[in-house]
Amino acid sequence: MTKDKRIRFPSGSYQAFYEGVLYKIDPENDTVEMTQKLNPRYSPESSEEAFNLANKLGVEGIQKRARLFSKLLLISILLFLFLMFFPAQPSTKSESFLLSAGRFLTIVSEIVFLYMFGYYRAITNYCMDSYCEKCRKHLVFEEFQVPLVKEESKIDAYTKTLTQYWHCINCGREDIKVEPQYIDHHHEKRQDNLKEDTCEECGEEHALEEYRNIDVLNYIFKKKIRYFKCRNCGYHEIRISKRFRII
Repeated sequence: MTKDKRIRFPSGSYQAFYEGVLYKIDPENDTVEMTQKLNPRYSPESSEEAFNLANKLGVEGIQKRARLFSKLLLISILLFLFLMFFPAQPSTKSESFLLSAGRFLTIVSEIVFLYMFGYYRAITNYCMDSYCEKCRKHLVFEEFQVPLVKEESKIDAYTKTLTQYWHCINCGREDIKVEPQYIDHHHEKRQDNLKEDTCEECGEEHALEEYRNIDVLNYIFKKKIRYFKCRNCGYHEIRISKRFRII
């Protein structure tokens, strides 16, 4: 299955916004940037819920509950495995019923303990992320700007970074984190001769060329990014195709 996208840059323009992504072309350095805003890590509702629970139980109390439910989840999984593989074949209907009921109850317990562990673990993560190392307080460090993910394509490299913006509402400390992200990438050679080489902007035939090698991302969900420009009017175009690779 292939899905093609075409991002068009009119003559003299080197920026385009398409489906939530800002594309920038730098002709002088032959680089292309793709920047996208992400949702905040924590929603206002989840932040308020964590704040209320921390005021009620304390941060240590939340951490203790997360550890408790992780242990209960492990015990219920081991008990279920024991009931599935270790008991001998039940000899009566009542024993068979009790065994089935026990298995059912352990499954229900696993679901409940998994949910409760996930809930308290998420609250714990928020308490840790909202801790300010300068004023040594929890629930004061928060995002003041939405995180950004940026991909940058150069002639010999392709990089992806995540930038997060945090500050303390208590002491004013700011922390802007720029973290590199792993990305599976390689180049494919550009096509010298194009079948459709007429420029959509100026209408000149044999003017459209693929001027950079193709960026190929991901092995299974193969994504190709191709770069075109018009030798006549300076029109630029980026084409993105995605194809599921069958192994």
